[in-house]
Amino acid sequence: MKITNHVKFKPLFQLIAILMAILLAGSVGWADKIPVDQVKISTPVYTPDLSAFAPKMGTYTYRVSWKGIPAGTVEMELARNGSDYEIRVKAYTVKFIDTFFKLRYSTEAVISAETLLPKHSVSSSRENKRHKESEMTFLPDGTVHSISTDNRGRVESIEFEPDNFTLDPYSAAFMALAMDWEVGDTRQFDTFNGKNRYLIELTATKRTTIRVDSRSREAIVIVPTVQKLTDTDLKKLKRAEIYISADIDREILKISSDLMIGSVDTDMVDFEPAAHTQIAEKTERRPEVSSNLGAGPPGLHSGLKLNFCPPMTASYINPSLA
Repeated sequence: MKITNHVKFKPLFQLIAILMAILLAGSVGWADKIPVDQVKISTPVYTPDLSAFAPKMGTYTYRVSWKGIPAGTVEMELARNGSDYEIRVKAYTVKFIDTFFKLRYSTEAVISAETLLPKHSVSSSRENKRHKESEMTFLPDGTVHSISTDNRGRVESIEFEPDNFTLDPYSAAFMALAMDWEVGDTRQFDTFNGKNRYLIELTATKRTTIRVDSRSREAIVIVPTVQKLTDTDLKKLKRAEIYISADIDREILKISSDLMIGSVDTDMVDFEPAAHTQIAEKTERRPEVSSNLGAGPPGLHSGLKLNFCPPMTASYINPSLA
């Protein structure tokens, strides 16, 4: 098989899916397809204690580098809207990487802030000339519906009722972040990305201290394995390590992975608090300022500043729906 630059750089940005959804786009091959409603899997039903989970609202920025060379940027905006978390993610390659593999990706997702269960998501991705859009909805009665469109205009619609505790990538990620982790703990998640189902297994391997933004942060290291359940060819993700802050914020601080083409690191480089959070802090320090400055959190931005127009609706979509 001919190895192209596209093939070489695509795994690098498949790693972005681990960062935002703890899920890869899937392996390439000629394996037989298994319908999503015929997957036989049993995973635990998790109900994490959310009293110790307080993610900060605002925008997180991550730098993706390959062998130390800047390769791309991932930005995640998290906002609270009543009983829901609203999440927006965009990812894009730098100009140098665009020469070989140009990625522009965005997703918008809504999950319950009270249960961390998925509700709705929409995503759009451009990989060179390939364009995919996807929308996914988890209905209250347990039915899961998704619709995806490729650059040729072909539409695929899926509707099924899983007989297992099934999440979307972002609810799985938040569920994992909300849990208490001790070295040796392992959790499993049945995850649907709009097209395929995956078994994600996370294992806490150690506690450590890393430098983030010029300060030391205590972290728990999580090692994921990802198995595609809708193929007979059960390829798995190469080894990666996810560093999660060992505090109430539960931030993803860093992801390291060894790929066939070298090491890839995804590092948190900036956090910008939500506007209403900043206003509230200023109001506390300066009580003479009119209280209406902090009245109610603003909604999410009306659009993402990308090179394409993202569709709005659901689970922070995967860069590739494989």
